[in-house]
Amino acid sequence: MRHHALPKHRLSAISPGFLALLCIGLAGCVSPAERRQVNLQQDAGTCSDFGAEYGSPAYSECMLTQQRRRDVQQRESLEQTRLTTEIARDAQIMADRARKQRCDRDPDRRECKR
Repeated sequence: MRHHALPKHRLSAISPGFLALLCIGLAGCVSPAERRQVNLQQDAGTCSDFGAEYGSPAYSECMLTQQRRRDVQQRESLEQTRLTTEIARDAQIMADRARKQRCDRDPDRRECKR
């Protein structure tokens, strides 16, 4: 019995991809409180990187700006999901109508014998 070993360059390509999928999957396992804490830490880091000192008006404004950015991003994502769902629903309705019209014209079609 022969064992086929993957070439080393192939293994290195698989591992990061698998790791990325694993991280994405585990990201959904974070509680809302943990997600808020991570967001807060990221925002604080961003504002510090911009040079705003903790407690200053610039820091507060930066933190609010980061939250607004995140809110807009979430709202856009929800809107995109809504539009995608609406398009899929409309496409299904059109496909059902087209099938009905084909079956009305030719009831002997295979797709009409359900």
